[in-house]
Amino acid sequence: MGGAFTRFKDFLLQDVQNEKETKDMAVLLRILSLIFSIYYLITGILTAFLQHYVLGLLLIGAIAMCIGCFILTYEDHTLTALILMNVILIAFSTLLTLYHGFSLCFELPIFLNILLIFFNKTAHMGAKRLYSIGLMIYLMFLSELSSILSLYTVPSDRFTLFFQTFNMFFFSLAIISTAYAYCVKFNQAEEKLRRINDNLERMANLDALTGLSNRRHMNEHLAGVVFEYNRSNKPFTMAIGDIDFFKKVNDSYGHDTGDFVLSTAAGIFKQFMKGKGYVARWGGEEFLFAFENMDMEKAYRYLDELRHTIEKTPMDFKEYHFNITMTFGCEEFNPRLGIEATINRADAKLYKGKQGGRNRVVK
Repeated sequence: MGGAFTRFKDFLLQDVQNEKETKDMAVLLRILSLIFSIYYLITGILTAFLQHYVLGLLLIGAIAMCIGCFILTYEDHTLTALILMNVILIAFSTLLTLYHGFSLCFELPIFLNILLIFFNKTAHMGAKRLYSIGLMIYLMFLSELSSILSLYTVPSDRFTLFFQTFNMFFFSLAIISTAYAYCVKFNQAEEKLRRINDNLERMANLDALTGLSNRRHMNEHLAGVVFEYNRSNKPFTMAIGDIDFFKKVNDSYGHDTGDFVLSTAAGIFKQFMKGKGYVARWGGEEFLFAFENMDMEKAYRYLDELRHTIEKTPMDFKEYHFNITMTFGCEEFNPRLGIEATINRADAKLYKGKQGGRNRVVK
């Protein structure tokens, strides 16, 4: 039983092939086609019970049209199916209203067309508004006309109550289905927008080559680190690292090899800095490190460990096999100087390390 239900659900939710049409509209029309097929079947049986057989036969035509609407959604004719559903609801709601009068709520399905037309993304918004106003005018006209031309009334108040409840139930079912489809579509659009915003934020914050934070995002992060320092007075240390003779790598092996070196080194940095702080690509072959809750002595030991790791990591790319080294300068944050001056001092120490022979950490 569960397997049959799953297969039916998959069949009902089957996607459309035409890229210009949407699955959500097709699925909604399939559900509404099933609902109104059952609705017109029961209404036809009740009408026949009231001995008006011609109207009962006409409602069989409504069921056939609903089935046609259902089939059209699988033939990539969703717009045609939508038009057909509008015709069905207007024509047969009008027929039943004129026959039984306005009080039995047979006109309610016409309101559904307003929701359906706004759900359709292909129609122009001006046309949707005009169509909705036209339906409102038509319903007012139908109300007046039905009071004049009611052809047949139900035999008792009990039948009246039953038809009102019956129509309310099926109209509510159709409205719930449409509202659910609107909700799903809105949530999907919102989730898609959220993913796009997340991707845009990542693109704005990350360096495309290395996957590390870029300079802008690092500055934002450091503002938070300074705020935390002012609140808790916990030390942190800034360091700048530069790949030694990186220009020689590009000149000797090509820029794609240079890109490989940068991305490989970035992967090592990212792993190494977990639980220690934050790292960003500062520019070119320079990287900025923020050792949080850490004084300079402790940061120095970690940097020397990182320097050894880089030195021992083979850079194997295509036919090239070589090693690189890095030089680091570090400086503990001084609130009197501020973050920019602290970074500048670390950069000056980096330069000193380059002058002193490279492959070292200067504190």
